[in-house]
Amino acid sequence: MKASENPKVEITETRVQAGRARRSRPLNAHPWRKLHLKNILVPTDFSAPSKKALSYAVKFAKKVGSQITLLHVIEPLPVYSDINDPVILGSDYWTRESNEAFRKFCNESHVTPSLLRKTIIREGTPHHEITEAARELKSDLIIIATNGRTGLTHVFLGSTTERVVQHAPCPVLVVRAKEREFLRH
Repeated sequence: MKASENPKVEITETRVQAGRARRSRPLNAHPWRKLHLKNILVPTDFSAPSKKALSYAVKFAKKVGSQITLLHVIEPLPVYSDINDPVILGSDYWTRESNEAFRKFCNESHVTPSLLRKTIIREGTPHHEITEAARELKSDLIIIATNGRTGLTHVFLGSTTERVVQHAPCPVLVVRAKEREFLRH
C-alpha cells in the first residue's frame, strides 16, 4: 500500500446504552468546533443587560476561538435654541465618555485583549448603525441585550433589538435580562 493510499483513521467513542453498543461522533468533532464564528458583534449601551450580553459573547468567543467587536452608538440629541431651530451638540464629549466607559466595561466583564478585536463608537440611529456595522465588519453573529420593555413604553420607544433582528445581515442572539442561563463557565 502506498503512503498516499493510507485509509483515514477516525477515533470514535463508543457508548453503551440499554445493553447495546453504538458508535458516536468522532472524539475530535465537538459541536462547538463546527461553528465558524470569527467575528461577534456586541452592541452596548453599558447597561446591566448589555453586560450580560457581553458575558455570553466572551463565553462564545472562548469556545469557538472568535473575537469580539464592541459597538456603542451615540444618538444625536437636538437642543432647541431661541431661534426655534434644533442645534446638535458636538459628539467629542460623548466620544471621550464612551471610550472611558468601554475601558471600564471591558475590565468589569473580564474581556481579555486577545478576545477583543476592536471597539467602535458610531453616531446615528442605534438599530441602523448596528446593522450597518455588522454588514461592514462581516460579522458572523450579533449578541445583543434586550431590556424587555412592554406596554406603552414599547409602543412609543420601540425596540432597538427588535429592529436589529429584522434587518441584521447575520444571526442574532438576543439575551434577556432575566432568563435561564444556558452557558456555563
